[in-house]
Amino acid sequence: MKNSGKPAEWQKPLEELVARESSYNPNAKNPKSSASGLFQFLDGTRANYGGRKVDWNDPYQQAVNGIQYVVDRYGDPYKALKFWDKNKWY
Repeated sequence: MKNSGKPAEWQKPLEELVARESSYNPNAKNPKSSASGLFQFLDGTRANYGGRKVDWNDPYQQAVNGIQYVVDRYGDPYKALKFWDKNKWY
């Protein structure tokens, strides 16, 4: 969180998102879609967040891009979790 420049209180809700999406497994893969990694990025999402410039095998780079995705799409991880609670995905 320190390196992200985001509020420290975002740590817990971001951890909860990752727990729900991948059980903290940076190598997690969804057998029904192209979703993979800590934040379960789809191929299209990965393309929008660095694509081949990012080492998607690196959990740190997954986290950096995952946090940015949460901010871009939901504004903060609390809203992302609220959406997840309603839809069982985010």
